[in-house]
Amino acid sequence: MLSSRAHPGSAHDDDRDRFGPPAAVRDLVARHPATVRGHLRHVRTLAGANGPTFEAELCDATGAVVLVFFGRRTIPGLVPGVAIEARGTPRANGCRTEILNPLYELLAPLGDAEPNRQARDTRSEP
Repeated sequence: MLSSRAHPGSAHDDDRDRFGPPAAVRDLVARHPATVRGHLRHVRTLAGANGPTFEAELCDATGAVVLVFFGRRTIPGLVPGVAIEARGTPRANGCRTEILNPLYELLAPLGDAEPNRQARDTRSEP
């Protein structure tokens, strides 16, 4: 299992306690820490004046949330089709829900995803 944490252990267990058990995407509440599970439907890289941003859309049976990683062009393992669990604090941004720089774990083997699909580089408009 790949994780965004370099060292598993008690801190990892503390994260699970802080964010709680997995919730449905439709039940996320802005500014309340949460854990969500699902599959990545889309990934993309946005180029902006302040550096790149990698976005991954996590979907479950109830909806979608966008995982936003600042300063990243790609993240190994985060490809369309992969199952992941993400922990963070959701926020509303226009008509979408986002979690900024979430903690995450890959739940499905990479062989079950679409490893040859790359993130699209989308230039931001001025």
